[in-house]
Amino acid sequence: MMKKICILVVAGCMVLSACSNKTNNVKFSEFNSEYVPVNEITDTYSKALKLEYAHFTIRDSVRISDVSSVSRTLYKPSDGFLFNKEQRFIDYLNGSPVDLSKISVSSDDMGEYHQLNAEGGYPYFTDYDGGSIVWIKDEDAEAFFLTNENITVKRYYCCNTFDDEKYKLKDCEMSISEAIEKSAEFSEGLRKIGYPQMSPFEIRVEKINDTYAFRIDMVQQDNGVPLRAANSGFEGRESSVNDVFTGRLSKINSNPAGYTVLITSSSDIGCFRNNENVFCEYEKENIDKVITPYSALRYIDDNLSDNSSYEVDYIGLENKIYWVDSETGVYSSTPMWTVSLYSPTEEKLYYALVDCETGDFSFYSQSSDDINL
Repeated sequence: MMKKICILVVAGCMVLSACSNKTNNVKFSEFNSEYVPVNEITDTYSKALKLEYAHFTIRDSVRISDVSSVSRTLYKPSDGFLFNKEQRFIDYLNGSPVDLSKISVSSDDMGEYHQLNAEGGYPYFTDYDGGSIVWIKDEDAEAFFLTNENITVKRYYCCNTFDDEKYKLKDCEMSISEAIEKSAEFSEGLRKIGYPQMSPFEIRVEKINDTYAFRIDMVQQDNGVPLRAANSGFEGRESSVNDVFTGRLSKINSNPAGYTVLITSSSDIGCFRNNENVFCEYEKENIDKVITPYSALRYIDDNLSDNSSYEVDYIGLENKIYWVDSETGVYSSTPMWTVSLYSPTEEKLYYALVDCETGDFSFYSQSSDDINL
């Protein structure tokens, strides 16, 4: 049996609410919670949405993830994942006749961080000197998309709702939802040639002089459940006795492995790996029953401060990944009911998490940066 890793995720010195008055924490062991077989989770959503809660309301536009299986899984980073196909995969996805069997690029040639050119099929490389990217095109290096002078004008999490504005790219106008859809289609193309399942996680609108571009971070999934990660702190800690936690982590890295899609025009789509780790399954333990979504919501509600008021925009199951063995490079994952809580008074987004099996609870700000909702 794998160790059950306790998740303690709180940003900065933030406690369970930004408000000063706080209720007494309710221990999960004292909470009347219900469990349901995994294949019946979908049937419980309607009850969760109909219940009334003291400290938050559920938006009519709430997004709910579809869950088909749940497991506690150990992962190891893959070595040189599909390097031999990455040189020209963008050309392949854009319809160019490419014989993938003849493509051969070694991981040593590509480097630790690598990227791919959407034009001509040449690999290009990252120059991490503060955010700039240099690429190789027609044997000449030229500045690409993310220069130091670029300005992020909007930033959204794809699971949440947002104003679907249009922006002027090099040759067209494109809306945020169109860019997200294009990135999703792109990731499906990757999957057809052997890449892991990925989905859009975060989108940024970048201003480049007089035009704009979209940067969409894709996150790896396991049976439809996104993989998230804690970047530091509390490695290998044992599962708790179902208490409420107000500890803290120094930093949260929400997208541990995946790819970033860059869209600068209607036809110019670039892509680079945003982390050298793409995970492969190492060991899996299936979970047959989980806490119901409405039990998780009631438990969260009981542990928010008396004078807090939030709006729920997303309810989903997400795997939190932790680095637990520095010698072997093994990571452990914990499936969590994840609920977004938007505070209109603060204009800030928080996330509450409940371990779907043990009830371990944590509460944190998704990012220290400003988030547009």
